[in-house]
Amino acid sequence: MPGKSVLAAVLAVVGIAAVIVAAVMVPRLGRAAGPGRYNVLLITLDTTRADHLGCYGYTRKTSPNLDALAADGVRFDLAIATSAVTPMSHASILTGLNPDRHGVRVFYGPTGHFLTQAHPTLATILKSHGWQTGGFVSAYPASERFGLNWGFDTFASEVAPAVMAQDEALPLPKDGFWVAERTASAQRRADATVDQTLQWLKTCQRPFCLWVHLFDPHDVSLVPPEEVMDRFGASPYARDPYLAAYDPEIFFMDAQIGRLLDYLKSAGEYNRTIIVAVADHGQGLGDHNWFPHRLLYQEQIRLPLLVRLPGGPRGKVVPSLVRSIDIVPTVLDLLGFEPPEPAQGLSLRGLIDGRPEPPRTGYAEALNTLDLHTPDPLPQQHRDLLFCIVEPPWKLIYHFNTPDNSELYNLASDPQERHNVAAQYRDEVTRLAAVLNESGAMEVEIVEPNSPLDQEAIEKLRSLGYLGK
Repeated sequence: MPGKSVLAAVLAVVGIAAVIVAAVMVPRLGRAAGPGRYNVLLITLDTTRADHLGCYGYTRKTSPNLDALAADGVRFDLAIATSAVTPMSHASILTGLNPDRHGVRVFYGPTGHFLTQAHPTLATILKSHGWQTGGFVSAYPASERFGLNWGFDTFASEVAPAVMAQDEALPLPKDGFWVAERTASAQRRADATVDQTLQWLKTCQRPFCLWVHLFDPHDVSLVPPEEVMDRFGASPYARDPYLAAYDPEIFFMDAQIGRLLDYLKSAGEYNRTIIVAVADHGQGLGDHNWFPHRLLYQEQIRLPLLVRLPGGPRGKVVPSLVRSIDIVPTVLDLLGFEPPEPAQGLSLRGLIDGRPEPPRTGYAEALNTLDLHTPDPLPQQHRDLLFCIVEPPWKLIYHFNTPDNSELYNLASDPQERHNVAAQYRDEVTRLAAVLNESGAMEVEIVEPNSPLDQEAIEKLRSLGYLGK
């Protein structure tokens, strides 16, 4: 039957063509071999402002390794955190949920402050599919105290004791401000964390899911070696020694990231690993008259976010608004898994691939009047329950108890948020406040803390600046 022979030939050609198309289209973002092939490396950069990295336009050479990662992957220009405090933000990064869903809303106080096992994390999901999971964190606020160890086969959060002795392994300046600040610490330097991480990588099974948290830019309780401080002219006698230390701490952290990436390359794992580098939040550095974090201005909730995919695009920049809650759905999508229900984040794969997508809405919160560890003195207008929504160009910071203090900014014309235009655009304030209200995020369950914090926890938080003096 000649007709059948022709039809069979046509079908064969079509089948071959389909295979070719699949082979060409899918591997570009690392899906050709299906689940199980790729490792996952999540690096979280504590207290790191996007605008202090070279790949985001900073002129000081603070971040050569992160800059190289951006050139070798995708940089997201407008990524938004859900909180400007470490435990709350990390809970969102690890679950893909906003704080009102995952339940970590304060450090400690009469509402949620612990991530329960009711919420799947990237680690729990990949562990269930056969990945070996490891978490190596550098400070108490990212530790098991807040439930962030959920799902990790190995979880290491060893930090310095509350009262530190001089440690010859840390070649710090011998006098002045830096040493005085080392009397109480709940953190370790990036080199110690990466040392431990590299030991784990040498023996762990493949594929692995690895979270590495680096804390250095947070404060000056531990500072880089003296040669790094000197490189940036940082001195304990500077007019603002905290500010002077910020860039060298980023540089030192970046160097340890370089060690980690170099190991993956030498071990043949770099091109078999999905790499995500993201901050948990930024730092005020004096903007809006506030040096630390916890508030909801862009210098505190705009994140550096870099994604490097095996076979993915190189040097791509995505200008669209994205969120830290989009990380988990993205990794799962790339590995061929569905996100857990009910997911709030969305995969970034379409944006990475250059496909048009509906705009996303950013959300962040700061429940300052419910957090018993809110630092003192917090500016009076921010002693409130703050809820933020970002729909470019508009950004609303809604003050729940004092709505008249709410702030509206046009990020396109006023990226530094110097001009509150809430009085001029009342309709926009009303619209965005309604979106917040309809989301249910402003509903806060008031509960008594399960137990008081012990004295060691109090000292650790005080050493990190989370308690009043």
